[in-house]
Amino acid sequence: MASPKSQLPEAQPLGAHFSIAKGLDQAIRDAESIGARAAQIFLHSNRQWRMKDLDQERIDRFKKAMKDSPVGICVVHASYLLNLGSPDPILREKSIAVLTKELQQCNLLGIPYLIMHPGSCRDDNLKACLRMIADGINTALENAPGPAAILLENTAGQGTTVGFDLAHLRDIMAQVKDQSRIGICFDTCHGFAAGYHFTEPQAYDDFWKHFDKILGIDSLKVFHFNDSKKMLGSRVDRHEDIGKGYLGLEPFALILNDKRFWPIPKILETPYEKYPEGLRDYKRNLAVLKSLITER
Repeated sequence: MASPKSQLPEAQPLGAHFSIAKGLDQAIRDAESIGARAAQIFLHSNRQWRMKDLDQERIDRFKKAMKDSPVGICVVHASYLLNLGSPDPILREKSIAVLTKELQQCNLLGIPYLIMHPGSCRDDNLKACLRMIADGINTALENAPGPAAILLENTAGQGTTVGFDLAHLRDIMAQVKDQSRIGICFDTCHGFAAGYHFTEPQAYDDFWKHFDKILGIDSLKVFHFNDSKKMLGSRVDRHEDIGKGYLGLEPFALILNDKRFWPIPKILETPYEKYPEGLRDYKRNLAVLKSLITER
């Protein structure tokens, strides 16, 4: 349950994706240094299959950093290599194994959400692909008991990826056995690129009614806040700074001033320079978001 403080518009958990190059605990201190109140991290290189085990010292340092910090929540983004819907049995097996280990490490660290891209497949195999993704999630959840939940992230629909249609996410979720450990992360750039219009008040209201009908508003646990370099329905995933792309400022203002969404973490994945200089890019985008909060 959200705390009374998190119900205040100015106390919304705004944050960004931070590097763990200097340690899991340093990512939290980096978030704190730019005034973030939420953080997202990878647990390992997002382009490598190999994962190191977490020793107790690293776990303790991370937990202490969280306890001592105003950063109220940290979430994890799963490896980009995962494809639970792959027809290649070796790739699918490796994907399930890494997803399971990432979930296990989330449980060890006390991290509530692991965000994953659903995967990809051929159009003529969509139904089977979605079933395979759900089956893979079920296996990972069964092999990593604990509170950490998987959040399916909507995609832009680039290439052969699935998840650009909210119905894809619905169909995967419906086949997950433990409904308490599955939810949604909504990426604004991806949704816009996939063809969902929510950049002005009436379209915004219509979109969230559609979202609620298909997935249920309560399934939404995290936002990825990104503007888009490409036009509505482009099916191209290219993130842009807040207010500098085709989305503009309006949809972010609408979300930030929507009481339903005040307690939900909002994570920037906007373009940034190489760490640590990129922290100033996040700080600039956070300032833009904070300036859009008008409800008090």
